[in-house]
Amino acid sequence: MDELGAPRRKVWQDLLVLAVVAAEAVTSALLAVTQVELWQSLIMLGLGALLLLRHRQWSWLLPLVLALNALSGSAAVLIIATYCFATRSHHRLRTLLVSLLAVVSGAIPTLVAFSGTSSLGIMGLVLTALIVAASAATGMYTSTRRMLLAQLQQRAEQAESGRAAAEEQARRAERTRIAREMHDIVAHKISLVALQAGALEVNPALERAQVQQSAGLIRETATTALSELREVLGVLRGDGDEAPLAPQPSWEDVRRLVTTSKDAGITVDLFDFIDDPVPDSLARTAYRVVQEGLTNIHKHALHTRARVALIGEPGTDLVIEVSNVLPKGFTTDLPGARMGLSGIETRVTHAGGTITSGPTDDGRFEVRAVIPWPTAT
Repeated sequence: MDELGAPRRKVWQDLLVLAVVAAEAVTSALLAVTQVELWQSLIMLGLGALLLLRHRQWSWLLPLVLALNALSGSAAVLIIATYCFATRSHHRLRTLLVSLLAVVSGAIPTLVAFSGTSSLGIMGLVLTALIVAASAATGMYTSTRRMLLAQLQQRAEQAESGRAAAEEQARRAERTRIAREMHDIVAHKISLVALQAGALEVNPALERAQVQQSAGLIRETATTALSELREVLGVLRGDGDEAPLAPQPSWEDVRRLVTTSKDAGITVDLFDFIDDPVPDSLARTAYRVVQEGLTNIHKHALHTRARVALIGEPGTDLVIEVSNVLPKGFTTDLPGARMGLSGIETRVTHAGGTITSGPTDDGRFEVRAVIPWPTAT
């Protein structure tokens, strides 16, 4: 629409310019009493036609039109040419010089017509200067406004592009972290499978009960590994990154986060309604959600009261709520760009759950994750 709108706008502007100049020329011709005044009317029409070429050749054409306007004394040509030059020129000195040219050329017909009356000639000069000043000032204001709007639009586009890039970077970083964690778990379990299978291979004389027990361990370990591999489908690791083996957070580490946060200065209450053992993969996701929620509180709401609620049981959903009272008048220098929340959203989504964050009706800011809790097999 913008590409089509600009040519249409130029056409309407050209028609309006031509109509205004033509109206003045026709009026001048109808009121003409001498041959000179008729010629002035024709010159007005010619200058109006030249103004139609102002879009590309404005830098030299508009000053020429203003200089030739001394022969016609057209007020419309004076105003339009001065305004158009001021809107296009970014050099204030050039605009001032062209405005002086406009004053001189516009005042010449008045000074010639009232050469015998000095007071009327001075009044005409002052009136011409005021008209030119108003036209030039309006043109410069329009030029400045256009530049500011263009800069604001460019900044808005850059900010939007930067925000999208930052969020995508956060998602990629979180995917890489998930992939590394899965590498740790899967590598460990596959190693167990290999050891258990190797034990069967080197001990062919094992009793049936021992073989069944080893086979059961292999099946259980492989099933767990496959289950966790499904979680990592679609998660890409960074090329060339080596994932060091490291212990992964457990459910006890989730509870320990609250204690650590209390030691760091956060007033936080834990409402733990979990009685059943939590699978390791689910515990890791819960750990990251609680960790990110408490980290944000530490950054942006250190002096408010916080709450962590853990609710759920196997076969339903694990509900994690991390909230705090919205601070009043508290500010922080720590940056916050929702990068962590974007990463946690990716993690929870991969686990098949949903996550929301934002103010609540009771005056709190809440991060709430709902993650499926499969039953034990």
